[in-house]
Amino acid sequence: MIANRHRMQKIGRRLIIFLGFIFLIVGYVMAYLKGLPLLEQARASKDWPVTTGEVLASDVQSHRSSNSNSSTYSAHVVYRYQVQDKNYEAKTVWFGSDVSTSDRSLAQNTIKKYPIQQSVTVYYDPQHPETAVLEPGVFKTTWFYYLFGWVFLGTGILMTGIPLFSSFFRLFMKSGPIETANFAE
Repeated sequence: MIANRHRMQKIGRRLIIFLGFIFLIVGYVMAYLKGLPLLEQARASKDWPVTTGEVLASDVQSHRSSNSNSSTYSAHVVYRYQVQDKNYEAKTVWFGSDVSTSDRSLAQNTIKKYPIQQSVTVYYDPQHPETAVLEPGVFKTTWFYYLFGWVFLGTGILMTGIPLFSSFFRLFMKSGPIETANFAE
């Protein structure tokens, strides 16, 4: 009975550590491969050159999950602009505007600002002119991927760190106390 309980604890500990590593990987991808570059682009966009563009599409998109009765909404704005006689199309209103929320009014307010065929000021990346934004800078939603990634990272650190630390502690306690040199003699 005790051996079976010990075996189940060992399996449970390994499962928690495995899931912790999954959380670490997902958190790293969200925070550092998606969130941090988004924040860096948003900060840099304030200094990008500008050109004039035209709104081609502007509507609210509804997203309904299969396991929920609720919907989330996002503004879908497509605009065309020209840099050095080359035409580009982009969809980014601000960095982080692709985050869907349950508040439909946020998406509606965004599309009201950008009706179809309206002339707009477009900020574009001089090294990559295909990357553009209508509203430069960092907004609350720009932080979403970075902060959400850190939620996963923190959970993963706890899920892997606590069992690993306790395993090392038990291993240390089994080996006996550390003998110290007595320099007083």
